[in-house]
Amino acid sequence: MKTRWISLIVLLILTLTGCGSAPTNAAESSDLPLTDPTKIPLSTLIPAQPTQGDKPQMNPFLPAPSAPGLEGLVEAAKADLAQRLSISASDILVAEAKEVVWPDGSFGCPQPDMLYAQVLTPGYLIKLQYDVRDFEYHAGKDRSLTYCKNPLPPIEGAPSNT
Repeated sequence: MKTRWISLIVLLILTLTGCGSAPTNAAESSDLPLTDPTKIPLSTLIPAQPTQGDKPQMNPFLPAPSAPGLEGLVEAAKADLAQRLSISASDILVAEAKEVVWPDGSFGCPQPDMLYAQVLTPGYLIKLQYDVRDFEYHAGKDRSLTYCKNPLPPIEGAPSNT
């Protein structure tokens, strides 16, 4: 019985010793020299502002070239809208096409009585115009395109990973 208690106490002491913090001495903890953050030149902290010559000229009616496959989604959305409205796809303007992050698995187009994964979901937003009306198509990264009658906005400022 005594052996059991002694073993338990020794085990408890070893466990608690392993959880404790070791005293640190600044001189012994690191062999690297300490630097003074005030000596960093200010010019290295502030990125240079791009000049007008650095900015690519973008047409607001074309999708961003950084999203591979987005052009195919835009064409599919235009074809779908043309079929819905019984018009020519060439009469439809692309107001916006970009990568976004949706707040959940509904891609900003929730349907009544449906449950969606509550995770940030990368995807695409395509806004089309015909006459004076706007139409939105939402898609996920798997290229599933959905016409959205009552769209919800994507997460603003969220990074999308491609």
